Amino acid sequence: MEHTERPEVTTGTTTSKPPTQNPLLADGTLDYRLTDLSLIRDEHWLPALEAGMAAQRTAVEAIARDDSPASVASVLHPLGLSHRLLSRVERAFSCMFSVHATPERQQVQQKLAQQLAGHRDWLTLHPGLFRRLSALKSALTEGQTSATPEQRRMLEKTLDEARGAGAGLDEATQEQLRAINLELTAVETAYEQLQRHEAAAHAAYFADLSELEGLGDQELAAAEAAAREAGHSRGALLPLNLPVQQGPLEKMTRRSARRRLHQASIARGTLTDAQGRTTNQIGAQIAVLRARRARMLGFEHHLDSVLPSRTAQDRASIDAMLRTIADGARVRLDTEIQSLHEAGVLDAGAHEADRSEDDRADSTAELQPWDISFGFAAVTRQRSSDSSTNPAQPAAASSAEDVPVEEALRQVFDAASRLYGITVVERHDLPSFAPGARSFEVFERSAEQRPQAGIGLFLLDLYARPSKSGGAWMNSFSVASTLTGSSPVVINALNITAPAPGEEAALTPSAMRTLFHEFGHALHGLLAEAEFEELSGTAVPRDNVEFPSQVNEIFQELFSGGLADAGQQPAEEDLWGKGLSTFEHVAAVVLDLAWHTLSVEEAEAAAKDPEGFSEAALIAWGLDHPLVPPRYGTGFFKHIFAGSGYAAGYYSYLWAQVLAADASQWYREQLSQQDGSGGPDGARPSDEVLAAAGTHVRRELLARGNTRDPLESYRISFGRDPEMRALLRQLGL
Repeated sequence: MEHTERPEVTTGTTTSKPPTQNPLLADGTLDYRLTDLSLIRDEHWLPALEAGMAAQRTAVEAIARDDSPASVASVLHPLGLSHRLLSRVERAFSCMFSVHATPERQQVQQKLAQQLAGHRDWLTLHPGLFRRLSALKSALTEGQTSATPEQRRMLEKTLDEARGAGAGLDEATQEQLRAINLELTAVETAYEQLQRHEAAAHAAYFADLSELEGLGDQELAAAEAAAREAGHSRGALLPLNLPVQQGPLEKMTRRSARRRLHQASIARGTLTDAQGRTTNQIGAQIAVLRARRARMLGFEHHLDSVLPSRTAQDRASIDAMLRTIADGARVRLDTEIQSLHEAGVLDAGAHEADRSEDDRADSTAELQPWDISFGFAAVTRQRSSDSSTNPAQPAAASSAEDVPVEEALRQVFDAASRLYGITVVERHDLPSFAPGARSFEVFERSAEQRPQAGIGLFLLDLYARPSKSGGAWMNSFSVASTLTGSSPVVINALNITAPAPGEEAALTPSAMRTLFHEFGHALHGLLAEAEFEELSGTAVPRDNVEFPSQVNEIFQELFSGGLADAGQQPAEEDLWGKGLSTFEHVAAVVLDLAWHTLSVEEAEAAAKDPEGFSEAALIAWGLDHPLVPPRYGTGFFKHIFAGSGYAAGYYSYLWAQVLAADASQWYREQLSQQDGSGGPDGARPSDEVLAAAGTHVRRELLARGNTRDPLESYRISFGRDPEMRALLRQLGL
C-alpha cells in the first residue's frame, strides 16, 4: 500500500460553502463532491428523495413540452442532468444502508423503495418523453441532427428501457404494470428484510467455547463479542454469512458443532414475517409477479424479458454453457468426495466429546453435509504439508496462509499500480461512512512514480457487523460523468472477522481473492470515462459486470510465484476443490433460471410448494447431491429475490468466468513474451510488460464501460471472441 504524502491537487473541493440544513440537498463539501456523511440523519433521506424526484419531474416535463427540433442538446443532455440530486440521494442511501442497516434505516428503506418504484414508472412510461426520444431517433436516422456513438448508444438504451417498461402499450395495461411494479417492490423489500432478520435469528450460539475447538484466537474473540452484543452473558455466537457453506466449518473439529452451524445455515427460509410468510413463499410470490409482468410485455417468461439487455444471445446458449460445466463439475465432485473418504479426515477429526448418545451419528465414518468444508480444507492442508500431519488440527497449518490486512492492501494496490499506472494513498482526514471504514484517494502516477492528478476516492469497509449485509460487494456514491461533472467515489465492502483489540486482522486465501475481486469492480468504476452516468463504469449488462472483477483475481497470482504458462493445465493440487465450488455454484444458477423461466400458470403452481419445486429443479439437472446443497437456497437467495438485478441473471458469474478465463489466457500470452516461456523460476512479470498490457485494457475496456458494446470492447482489447476452453481448463473439466 502506498504511503506517499498526498499532493496538492484540485479535486473539486468546495469546503468554503456552508452546509445546508439537509446536507443531501446540495453538492457535497468534501473532495470529489462527497457529502460529509457524518452530517446525515435518518430524517434527511425522505425529504431529499422527494426533492430529487420533484426536480427530475420538472425537468422531464420541460423536455416533453419542448416543440423545437429534437437534438442531443434538447433531449438527451437535459434528461441526463435531470437526476443529479435524485441520483446522489439514491446512491448515498444504498451505500449507507448496505453497510449499516439500523432499524430506523430499514423503515426508511420501505418508504424509499415504494416512492422510487412509482417514480421510475412515471419516468419510463411518460408519453411526452417517449415522444421526444423517438423524435430524436428519427432526426438522427434522417440526418437532421448529429450525435456521437456514445450519445446514440445512450438514446437506444433509454428507448429500450422505456419499451421494456411498457411504453407504447395501452393505458390500461400500463396501469396494470404500475400496480405489479409497486407490489414487486414491496415483496422484494419484505424478502430482503426477513432474510436479514433470519440470518441474525439463526446465528449459532455455543455456550461452551470448547465446542469451537479449531478456530483461531481472533475468530473466537469475535464470536464471543458477537454473543455479548446479542445479549448472552457467556459463550460464543457464529453469525451466518450468505452462502450455505459457512466459513468456520473449515476449521471446527467437533462434528456436533459443525452439524449445528450447518443446520442453522440451511434452516433459513423457515421463519415468518408479520404476514405469516417465509422467504421461500415470498420468493415464489416474486416469481409469479415477474412472470405476470413478462406476459404483459409480450414475453414468455421473465428471462426472455431481460435478455435484450444482456450479452447472452438466448436461453439455449446459456443452457449449453451450463450443461457443459454442470456435467464436468459433477464428475469432478464425485472424485473429490472419494478422496475425502480415502484421506480419512473424519477418523482423524473424531472427538470423544462427539460420542455422546445425542451425537452418535456424528462420530461415524459416514460423511455428512457439515463435514464437507472441513474435509476439503483438511485435505488441502494434508496435501500441502511436507510431512505427515494431523489434518484435524487446522489452526497452525492455516495461519501461515493468512495475509495481514496491511500486506493484503499493499498487494492489491501494487498490482493495480503496475497494471494501470495509478497510486492509492490513504486519507485519514475524511469522515468514515461506516464504523471502522477507511478512505483512500486514487491518483494517476507520473513518470517520476509520484502521484499526479486525482481520479477519485476508494472507501473500504472490511469487517462484519450485525447490521451489515452479508457477502462482499462494490457500490458507488458517485460515478464518472463529463455531463454532470461528477467523479468516481466507490466503496468495497467485505465481511471478514474483526480483530481482537490490539491485534491486526488477517485475510484467508479465500478472503484475499474476494478482496482482489471486489477491487476489480472498484477499478471498473474508478477508471471509467463517460459522458453519461448511465453508461459509466460498471453500468454494463448484468452478465458482463462480473468480468473485470474476475480478471483482477488473476493478479493475486503475481504475489504467489508468478502466473502459469499460457495454455497450460493447472496442477492437480491447484484444481482441488474446483468440483465442489463449481457444483454448488451451478446448482444456484439452475435454481435462479428455474424460477424465472416459468409461465404465469407454472409459477402459480410452483408457488404452492416452493421447496418441492426447488428440489425438482435440481433433480432435473442432476444437481441434487446429498452432501452439497446449492450455494444459495430459495429461502436465502438475496441476489435474485431481494431485488431484480440478478433475477434470471445469476448465470452472469459463470458467463463472466468464460470471458475472464479467456482474458487471463491473453494476459499469460503477453507475459510469456518477456522470456518466451511464461516467466520461469516463478519470476514476477516485468513492469514494462504489465504496464503495456494494462494500459491497453484500461483504455479499451475499463474506461469504456457501457459507452459501446462490451463484447466489442472485449474483441478490441483481446483481439478475439471469448471461448470456453480456457475456463474448462481452469476448472479442471
